[in-house]
Amino acid sequence: MAEYKAIHGTLFQHKTSDPLAAGIDNATWASGGALNTARSELAGAGVQTAAIAFGGLVYPPRVANNELYDGSSWTEVGDLNTARSTHTGIGLSTAALAVGGQSPTAVVAITESWDGSSWTEVGDLNSGRQNMTGSGTTPAALIFGGNDGSNRGYTETWNGSAWTEAGDLNTARSDLAGATNGTTTATLAFGGGTNPKTQNESWNGSAWTELGDLNTGRQNLGGGGVQTAALAFAGETVAITESWDGSSWTEVADLSTARYDLNTGGGGASSSLALAFGGNAPGGKQTATEEFTAATITDAILNDGQVFYRSDTGDFKVSLTQYGTGAWATGGSMPSGRSARPTGAGTQTASVVFGGNPAGNVTLTYNGTAFATPGNNLNDGRYNSAGLGTSTAAFNVSGVPTSLPDLSVAVESWNGTSWTEIAEVNTGRDSLSAAANSTTSAALVFGGNNPSVTGITELWDGSSWTEVADMNTARKKSGGFGTSTSAIAAGGYISTNSNAVESWDGTSWTEVAECTAKDNCGASGVSGVLGQIFGGSPFVAVTQQWDGSSWTEVADLATARDQLGGTGNSTVTALAFGGRTPGGAVANTEEWTVPESISNLTITD
Repeated sequence: MAEYKAIHGTLFQHKTSDPLAAGIDNATWASGGALNTARSELAGAGVQTAAIAFGGLVYPPRVANNELYDGSSWTEVGDLNTARSTHTGIGLSTAALAVGGQSPTAVVAITESWDGSSWTEVGDLNSGRQNMTGSGTTPAALIFGGNDGSNRGYTETWNGSAWTEAGDLNTARSDLAGATNGTTTATLAFGGGTNPKTQNESWNGSAWTELGDLNTGRQNLGGGGVQTAALAFAGETVAITESWDGSSWTEVADLSTARYDLNTGGGGASSSLALAFGGNAPGGKQTATEEFTAATITDAILNDGQVFYRSDTGDFKVSLTQYGTGAWATGGSMPSGRSARPTGAGTQTASVVFGGNPAGNVTLTYNGTAFATPGNNLNDGRYNSAGLGTSTAAFNVSGVPTSLPDLSVAVESWNGTSWTEIAEVNTGRDSLSAAANSTTSAALVFGGNNPSVTGITELWDGSSWTEVADMNTARKKSGGFGTSTSAIAAGGYISTNSNAVESWDGTSWTEVAECTAKDNCGASGVSGVLGQIFGGSPFVAVTQQWDGSSWTEVADLATARDQLGGTGNSTVTALAFGGRTPGGAVANTEEWTVPESISNLTITD
């Protein structure tokens, strides 16, 4: 008979109850770092791990305080120019708007723009008001509702410099909430101060349509998410949270602290992740921050195995992650077309994009819905460079400068706000590739052109670049993914288009199974044994996945193209952006998603 230790080892767990099923129904709120200044009627922008909180009411005065959240704590940063409360916030922690509200003397139309370090006054609202809400990003935002002495249904759109009046809400109201990560053509407005306070309306870019009501009517509530997956939380001293699935609202986990007049904006990028901070409660102004997270299989199950024995019933339980068929869907477009291998870093829902031609110096951020311009561009604009890292810690390496005659040896480092030049590579070149999931403390770049194709490989150790083993076959314009110790160089251009693939193990390159794509493709992936490439020359739509030994063709891109960019650190989600079609440079973005679900199987005698 097996010993107890053998039964309760890494393959099996001994439990007296089932683990939580994954999904929104078993989501929870958890405590985050407290605000430095307790306040209500404040505004915010961003997502759960990167948000700002600005303005608000600290009894009795209104304040201009601005705080930055990094996922664990708040830090005071540059204040608003105009102290106010009951205003609204739109955008990201690095590029946001503060709109309208109540100053110490009057209801105002003032709009201020945040660039990651300071606020600047920009175009005023057409109708000054307070207690409204909004959606979108700084180049393309939307606000709706509010009060200027009476409840209003006004809707205004922002184009980066001015507000334009659009179609009114069906029900004029203030103190409402919205799908803060929606867009100017797709969002929700729910709750607010007109009985029965359950109203829910959907915006399609020109008009509002009434949809299924909230279960609990309320005003002064918080909101987050997008048009088809949103959250409504708190309001009128309740802790209730409701989740919207595109057709109806369902009550899910309550907040720990019931409150009202909490943040407008900064609610979260989806219905799976959200942030609630500040507000009023029976105990007074709040510093409390809470983080909402949809349930996954519990950490203990993932660590110890996906099979466990339930001792009270005598059953075995098996939790399976099942993957569907992946597909590309249209994402938010870049402000303008960009080819010549624009590059970037990050994931499908949090990327930074840079380089390419034209606009090789302009930096963009992508939040899973829309692009924003944080305002701090590359010091040296260039194209055919290499990018790696995350949306808050990235490198742009070498390439062709847009203003200089020679190949660049420059490397610039992005910290989520601005670019800094760091140690140069040893060999300047264009059309090189990177292990895109490398980090800014351990990175790998390879191949390129100087002045002919090269196999030079350089390794970054956190302070300098060192030349290591060359590729077996010199090439440029390959698709690169992986890390500094496990990477793939797929396809590329040698003396002609090539489908040769090489694998890096941290020391040397080895030729492995060929792909069918050619050069100038996009790429994303986890490591040298799990990744994908997409697009390529001449104007290819094919997507291929690598499992460590072979390539498999999966769903095609909607737009066949080459010279595109890609980000992503898995084969389940990815982002493809820009590139070239027969018609020239494009701004198109496509999002790759493989649906997944959790199934719990019970095995009985």
